[in-house]
Amino acid sequence: MKPDFDKCEKAATRLLLKQNIHSLRIDVRSLVYDKKIFFDSIQNYCKVTNASLSEFIGICNGALKDGFTLERIKNCSIIYIVLYNDEIGNRERLNWTLAHEVGHIYLDHKSDGPQQEIEAHFFATQLLMPEVVILYLARRNNGIGAEELCDLFDVSFEAACKRINTLNHKYSYFYGQEEKELLSKYSPLINNSLYPVYNAI
Repeated sequence: MKPDFDKCEKAATRLLLKQNIHSLRIDVRSLVYDKKIFFDSIQNYCKVTNASLSEFIGICNGALKDGFTLERIKNCSIIYIVLYNDEIGNRERLNWTLAHEVGHIYLDHKSDGPQQEIEAHFFATQLLMPEVVILYLARRNNGIGAEELCDLFDVSFEAACKRINTLNHKYSYFYGQEEKELLSKYSPLINNSLYPVYNAI
């Protein structure tokens, strides 16, 4: 099966619509969720539960995973524990990892295959850099570059480049009511003096 990009975009958009947004820079740990999601480091989780770090080693590279989500059932409800590698020194990478793991939760993934990974990445992209907001900024500024996306959304240069590349290859854009509502949430932030008009190259 092919990744369901539309589903990913809608899930991230709906989560953003539930937020009281004060900044273009989304802190995943500060979002309000309608699911029971808790965040902790892999290292602290292992310390508290006596679990072994080896349970969180990646198969491909033998290194500790950046992120991992545990699903537990308590009192007939599902609890999600999003674990992250405390040794990730890069703030943007950590926030992206958390957004990716939240994507797995909101997309109801039951496995971790290539399709699920692509979908979780696309969810994270929309959550941290909403398409409708980027296109609004691009129209207002007569274009937008990866460096501007890094500054505005606090994402890595690599993530910003991939986002621009994806949008450049998209054939058409259709915005329904949810996208319009999302833009109206972001508009006061975009139009205030904190986010000046960039001279796009």
